[in-house]
Amino acid sequence: MIIDTHFHAFPGKYLERVPEASRNDPRGVGFHAFDHREHLDVMDRYGIDIGVLSCTSGGIEKGGDRARAMELCKLINDSFAEAHAKHPRRFKAFARPPMLDLDDCLREIQRCYDDLGMHGIMLPTNLAGRYLDEPEFKPFWDAVEAARKPLFLHPANAPCQSNWGKYSLHQKILWPTDTTLAVSRIVYSGIFDRYPKLKLIAAHLGGMVLIYLDRLNWREGNPECKLEPEAYFKKIYYDTAGPVRSSFIKLVYDTVGPDQILFGADYPHGRGGRDDQFYPMTLKAMDELDIPAEEKEKIYYKNAKGLFGFDEG
Repeated sequence: MIIDTHFHAFPGKYLERVPEASRNDPRGVGFHAFDHREHLDVMDRYGIDIGVLSCTSGGIEKGGDRARAMELCKLINDSFAEAHAKHPRRFKAFARPPMLDLDDCLREIQRCYDDLGMHGIMLPTNLAGRYLDEPEFKPFWDAVEAARKPLFLHPANAPCQSNWGKYSLHQKILWPTDTTLAVSRIVYSGIFDRYPKLKLIAAHLGGMVLIYLDRLNWREGNPECKLEPEAYFKKIYYDTAGPVRSSFIKLVYDTVGPDQILFGADYPHGRGGRDDQFYPMTLKAMDELDIPAEEKEKIYYKNAKGLFGFDEG
């Protein structure tokens, strides 16, 4: 069994309202509308049993239009809830709440969980330049803690992107860097101390976090967390979306253990328009990973089942 927790889709109505999302595809081929059958066919081709849907949607808060942000989030959430209702054993889904107004955010989270039956929350690593450790987001963290469902942070463009545009370095380096920044700010700000049951997922094996643990443990800057930062970084879940080599997965395995790694392949973000390219790359890396078979099963599906509380099938 394989559960893909880093599995994207772009609802057609969302793309109609945000045409720049397709134009800004770094592959230059554009995104196309979520088609259930197309996603299922790719899943079947590569042996993926469950895909946890998410929409990268990094620009929703840009421009500060509260009504537009709510509209776009509802388009995403309704589309994913419909997919889950039609294919409950194959599609699960992350909700995307609007983050310009916290009352809107909390209402949409409640709707997604109570009415739509969604399985977690996905947000970009920064919200038009704001980061989730800022005090204004406390009601959001209260809601996340109360729901006991995972929060998935996916990298997004950052305010400094103009310095990274040449050679598409924003895509190659800035995005994992922004994951590193966002996750580190959450750790240093003491959010894990205030919300000890937080279930946080960091994309792409956490960017650069686990390479620099010794450096991240430095106390300069007056971190607010009570313990050594490394203790909190080891509580985070890290997905295998890449493309990534088996040696990097092994580094993460050796650092945080098999229980904190989730399978993810970043579908449909292949290179050169090949939407399924990352599946063979990720599966090859997993096949080459030299760890016991029962611990590979944890990465493939057991950790995700426990984290989300998925039933069999």
